[in-house]
Amino acid sequence: MKKFLLLVALIFSFAFDASATNGNRTFTSYTSTVDPTSTVICNIIKYTQGLGGPMITIVIIGAALLAIFGRMPWPALFALGAFTAVFFGAPAVVKAIAPGKVEACPTS
Repeated sequence: MKKFLLLVALIFSFAFDASATNGNRTFTSYTSTVDPTSTVICNIIKYTQGLGGPMITIVIIGAALLAIFGRMPWPALFALGAFTAVFFGAPAVVKAIAPGKVEACPTS
């Protein structure tokens, strides 16, 4: 019975069209879909990335000191560095992969 329900859930997950359309518009850029939810999410992202830069610098310096003095394992420090690179470098990576095609939030 459990496998049957999983199969039904799998079929239903592919049964419906999941494209984000609004009438004749498709959601491809921020300028065509200015809605309150997108605006709030973009404001949160800008605030986090603007405030997060100086904060994560202090955190990494503190973690490095902890690792030097043996209070934090080195792999945890490397994981923190990888997380920081992914979180703060993701917009640059996306722009490099698809230049001019993807823009979730306006940069100005």
